[in-house]
Amino acid sequence: MTPPLNLRVLAFFDARFQSSGPLWQALGSGDPWARALDAYPARRHHSPLLQPGKALGRYDLADAAGAGRVVAVARATGIGGLVLDCHRFEGGYLTGAECLDVWCDDDFGLAFRWTPAPVGDPASDAAALMAAIAGFSPLLADGRQLLVVNEPYTLPDPAGTVALLRHAAVAAGLGGLYLVATAAEARGGLLDAGFDALLDPGPAQWRSCKPAELLNGYTFLQAEAGHADGGMFDDTIMSYAQFVNSRMVDRPSRGKVFPRVVLDFADWPDHPQGGATLLASTSSVLYRRFLAGAMVHVAQHFPEAERLVFIDSWNHWRQRSQIEPTTQFGSTVLDETANGIRQGGYVALTRVGEPTPGNSPGVDYDAVAALCREIEEELSVSA
Repeated sequence: MTPPLNLRVLAFFDARFQSSGPLWQALGSGDPWARALDAYPARRHHSPLLQPGKALGRYDLADAAGAGRVVAVARATGIGGLVLDCHRFEGGYLTGAECLDVWCDDDFGLAFRWTPAPVGDPASDAAALMAAIAGFSPLLADGRQLLVVNEPYTLPDPAGTVALLRHAAVAAGLGGLYLVATAAEARGGLLDAGFDALLDPGPAQWRSCKPAELLNGYTFLQAEAGHADGGMFDDTIMSYAQFVNSRMVDRPSRGKVFPRVVLDFADWPDHPQGGATLLASTSSVLYRRFLAGAMVHVAQHFPEAERLVFIDSWNHWRQRSQIEPTTQFGSTVLDETANGIRQGGYVALTRVGEPTPGNSPGVDYDAVAALCREIEEELSVSA
């Protein structure tokens, strides 16, 4: 089910769902599922967190069979790899990759996301980071290990950091890094600093459309009278349809920026005093078209060895952005993900270069053209 044209769909993955091991101990032991799902809405406009469905349940990645089921479901959906966070601990880094690596191969690899932070010795920190990500089944872009650098604008010297990371990667035997910085547009100098590409930030980092409700004096009076939730003044609520359109419209002008496809987002559990970012009126069908459109864009505008699309999360339950099966919606979202990957791959295959009978038998080109127009209309016309 891997898409054609060497195009991979990746998903950010939380490896902390385990009941033993170094990462579990470093994060304070306890029940990781309880930590992820123990928050309850404090305001009327906050949607409750979803619960794991029967297909995977509350799995334990420390259990080989549990980790294998997660990877098997991801593979069957069409996901080509997972992106794990690098957690600082006692001068080094932990990723949880050892739980998943046994199930990986050339068709399903692991990439990593690193968030810079002030440290005593940048060279030692870079060496520790490379030691943590080396030795696993690599997810390659342009033949190099993929590393996403989160919050790149916090780097005091981006070019110096890039050089340091590349040097450390060679010393660790990685051979090279494909460095991706989270930034909305390729106009901030990060590519000049040596990054290979950029990646759309998450919704909280890049609020790419106007709020769904423009609050005014009347709304304030309603809140004062108890007829409206005053917390809406603190949070940013965006219409999902407008959010998707603002992400996808005129993407070529943004430069070499990988799309980040978002199903849903609500980070109110991490903002109890207000300031949360939420997507309203989400749609699994529009999410599917978002994913398919992102794949077509990458196939058209990126070199063949660098065609990647990122899904905001496979299992970030605390932010409602997971695509894993849920008790409330079953496997609906997972099915839409698989359909989106098939649809995007099919359209991309017929739009990039001249298809041949060997790689595209029985293609109905009129149907493909109609499908392309349908996707473009859905993703470029404001709701």
